[in-house]
This record gives sequence, structure tokens and C-alpha cells, in this order.
Amino acid sequence: MPVPLIVLGNGRKDCIAEALASIGGRLRGVGPVLIVDDSGDPAYREWLESEHGVEVVPVADDGKAGYWRAMRKVWQTAAGCRQVMFWEEDFVLNQPLDAADLVAVLDDCPHLTQIALVRQSWFHNEHHHGGVIEALEAQRNRFQQRTNGHHYWIEHRACFTGNPSLIPARTLRRPWPEGDWSESRFGRDLFADPKARGAYWGHRGDPPLVTHVGRERAGHGY
Repeated sequence: MPVPLIVLGNGRKDCIAEALASIGGRLRGVGPVLIVDDSGDPAYREWLESEHGVEVVPVADDGKAGYWRAMRKVWQTAAGCRQVMFWEEDFVLNQPLDAADLVAVLDDCPHLTQIALVRQSWFHNEHHHGGVIEALEAQRNRFQQRTNGHHYWIEHRACFTGNPSLIPARTLRRPWPEGDWSESRFGRDLFADPKARGAYWGHRGDPPLVTHVGRERAGHGY
């Protein structure tokens, strides 16, 4: 059964068009696509529906509500799902991927909070250390390569990420916090459980599965 795909957007037409094209061309095992939109622009939502044929759920009727409120809308929209593929509008998929492979690992590993897709270095510390995982390791986080003989992933307790990932119901049942730095606080709450682990898909040293194409943050209240 296809995995629901929720895309969180802020109104950047060029970004979301590129993201949806990469998803449609390379990501198997997902659907339907639902966009949680925090643009605050009814005309933009109409464009999404007519141009891309997707269902759009506004975060608020007027104006931009901000990141933590948008994430609460994502959680509300995902309620009752066994898992969802979560995507922000400014990420493109670089190579073919089947969501069913990630689902199989999540089903077999109840300690996993999500399986994220590795992006390219973006922040200064990531460029300095040579990658996302390497920068987190420099902060004394530990990463462990794992396999079930068919698939490969890298486990850690470093963070919860809003980058593209498959998120199971057990994580979605936890309430998203309000206020600034909600992503970091949500991760700290998850990892209060000593058995909990996050994961990145693939092998150490694989090229980035996704590319962050947004040049600046379009939202607020992160």
C-alpha cells in the first residue's frame, strides 16, 4: 500500500515545482501527495491544486502561522496513518528510492523514530567537517552502520530532523511542542527514551540522497 506523502510548504513556486518533479520521477511507493501550506496565500493554494493536482491543507486562513504551528498541522493531518513520508518544499530527490524499503526497516525496528534521507552539507560546520553526519560526530554523537542483509541504515541518538524522512505512527503520536526551537525540543523528548534511535538511510559515504535547494528560510518561528 502506498505511503502518504506530506509536503510542508511556504509559497516558493520554484522550489515546490522542482521538489514535486523529483518526487514524481524518482520516489516510488508513495501517494497521494498532500501539501500543508503556510504561504498564507489563497491564490497560491489554488495554483498548487490546478497546476499540480494535489490536495492542499492551509495551516491558517490568513497569514503565515510559522514553523511550529505548521508542524502541528502536519501532525494533525497525519493522525491515524501507519507512517508518512514527510518532505519540505525545498528538497529534491537525487536518485530512485522505494518507500517500501524504508517501511520494511521501520516495521522491523520499533526503536527507530524516523528514517531520514541524507542531504548535502549546508551549514558552515557541515562543510568544515565534510558532511552532516561528520558534523554531528564532531559534537560527540555516535553513529552505527546497520543492516538486515537487504537494506542499510545508520543509527544514532543525535537529533530528530525535519529533512525528508519516513516517520512512523509511534513518533507521530507524540505532540509537537509550541514555540521556538520546536524541532530540537521534540528530538530531546524523543530521546529521553534510552532505547530510541534515529536513522539515516544507506551507507556511510554514500552521495547525498536529497539536495536542499532553498536559498533562504521562507518561514518563521523555527
